[in-house]
Amino acid sequence: MTGSLRSFARRLLGVARHPTYYLPWIIRPGLECALVLSNVEARFKPEYASGPFHASVVQYDARGAPAHVYAVSLQTSTESVELPLKPAEGGWGFVTVSGDFAQSDLYVTLSDGRDYTATHGRGEFVEEYPRLTRLLLAAARGAASLVGRTVPVFTRNQYVFVGPESRSHVLLMNLSNVTNSIRAVLDADGRVAGSRLLRLPPMGSRLLDVATVVDVASLAPGRPSDSAVLRLRLEGNAWFNLYLVGAGPLDLAGPLSLMHVK
Repeated sequence: MTGSLRSFARRLLGVARHPTYYLPWIIRPGLECALVLSNVEARFKPEYASGPFHASVVQYDARGAPAHVYAVSLQTSTESVELPLKPAEGGWGFVTVSGDFAQSDLYVTLSDGRDYTATHGRGEFVEEYPRLTRLLLAAARGAASLVGRTVPVFTRNQYVFVGPESRSHVLLMNLSNVTNSIRAVLDADGRVAGSRLLRLPPMGSRLLDVATVVDVASLAPGRPSDSAVLRLRLEGNAWFNLYLVGAGPLDLAGPLSLMHVK
């Protein structure tokens, strides 16, 4: 029922959804981020098995600006390319991939030369709002922000953890052409442990440290090394998605994990 209402509202407001394959990126000092691109799907479709295959990769920075554009070619369906990404404003964001092999699973990797992690991208969409709808949404968003709220058009729930030895960060990606106010609410044992209102520019991103939303000391873990597991609820006025980033005791200065979540 909710999905039908959203679909009707999109048509009424003139919102267009453009199919898009995207992956997150994070670059920190001593941490390299690269894409692993291949055309695995073509191996199972004889009519598409002969190359070359071409794709364009656009890297958006934290502000939502297209910072770098890469052209990638694969000569055969069994070839793969590792594409190191360049630093850009903010140190995080997402890339979009379009072209001959955007239907295959593509991967993003993080490595500090010793530790290594990888996760795959998503074939979803980017929302485009017409000018009048953007103005109406901006007015509603502004009114809601006066009381620390947003217009909860989209919601996501995710379990996260905070503690002295490791903690969760959440890479939020605004997949729309409007400013997205995202309200983050942490729930601990049925009570609100903290909340925060974030403002993401069109196509922009934000790396949220969960520990900045909640007073960690108030959670009273059993031992000094314990991590508290919390439920994070995210509400946004436009389409967004997230990846879970795990950090150890060195926080963002050390090895990171990057995880796709449902």
